[in-house]
Parts: sequence; C-alpha cells; structure tokens
Amino acid sequence: MVLAACVFFGSGKKSVPEQHPFPLTEGTTWVYKGTVRWTAVGAPTVMTTNVEWRTEVRRVIQHVAIRAAIVTGFPSDLNWSNGNPKPQDSLLVESDAKFYLIAGELDEAIHRLEDPADDLAGLLRDDNLLLQWPLKLNMKFCDPEGMERADNRYCWFVADAGSATLKGIVGASAGGHPEFVLQYRTNPDDTEFNFVPEIGITKYSYHHHGTVADTELQLVEFHPAGARKQ
Repeated sequence: MVLAACVFFGSGKKSVPEQHPFPLTEGTTWVYKGTVRWTAVGAPTVMTTNVEWRTEVRRVIQHVAIRAAIVTGFPSDLNWSNGNPKPQDSLLVESDAKFYLIAGELDEAIHRLEDPADDLAGLLRDDNLLLQWPLKLNMKFCDPEGMERADNRYCWFVADAGSATLKGIVGASAGGHPEFVLQYRTNPDDTEFNFVPEIGITKYSYHHHGTVADTELQLVEFHPAGARKQ
C-alpha cells in the first residue's frame, strides 16, 4: 500500500493511501451485524430481524492494469430480503482509481477479465461506479446524466469526511483512520455507507421510502488476507 496523499480533518493531518484503498486480496473478509426490516407478503405487518453477515473476497483476477475481485456476500445482498438471503457473487473491479460493482450474471464478465487480449469495451460503465479515489468532501461521481443534476441525487456524493476510531472492531486498529460517508439518493430509496481506506465499508444502510425494505449494518470484524482469525 502506497502512502502518499495527505488530507486534513479538523486540525489533524492524516496520511491516506493514494492507491488501492479497498483491500481486495483473496481471503479478506468482513463480518457485519445489524438489522433487516421488510413488509410481510400479503400483509401490512413489518418484520424485523437481527443479522450477522459475512463478506469475502473469494478470488482476484488481474487483467493487465485492471484488478477485479469476486466478492461473495456484498452488503447490498441483504436489500429487499428477509434477512436470510443466499450470499451472491459480485465483481468489484478497480480501474484507474475507480471501483465498479457488477452484480447479476457474471460468467461473461469473468471470462472477459480472464482474457488479456480483451479490451473490456462496455464492461465498466459509469452507472456501476461505487467508489472513486481519492475521495474528498462534496465530491460526486456517477454517469454523465447524474453529474449534470444540481441536487446531487442519482450520484454518489461524499456527504462527510472526518476520522473514525473503529473502536471495538476485531482486526482493526482503534484510531487514526480517515473516514468518508457516501450517499446515493433517489426518489424511491437511499443508500449510504462509511468507507475507511485500507479497511473498506464499515457501515452500510439501505432504506426504501415506500414499502418497508431497510438494511442497517455495522462492521464488527475485519480479517485481512493471511491474518489469523481469533
């Protein structure tokens, strides 16, 4: 991890990694705890359940200068569920300091990434952007149509930047971490997550404005690849 860029939070100066802020190494895992709420089928009853959710980098594919990770159990798998969905595979692809999240049928995308002669034309689209590095307060990123909006909706927007202690998270040092809050707001729903470089997503939430479908997650364990789990 290259440590180069310096950003200021309050009166303190903190160094953050200029490259590879998301620890996409095979075997890296995150464990979250939280709640899921949903509306029961055929009834107005709102159900709530506590969840423990595991996210894992299952495989990493290097395509020339592009790195892709097959991630099982991305937090968004819990959206619109009863809190017990089957974890799905997603692709988290890093190219030119941009991170794209690709879900759904992945066979063709994986096949293309495995072929060094493929130029990957059309694979990495702006509407799949999840993260763009380096982050800064009030920054936004999305497709061109969203970038033209003045209300910051239908774009990822860096709503806050500060520092996090990560106290109580197994596998993470307690202090000295920059933290960014990213929001994606639309008319029907809102998504928000906290991102800490070299750790990843530490909080995740999804809220639908109509029929109840809510996800709230907090990171409780972080296990870098090769680290011994307690």
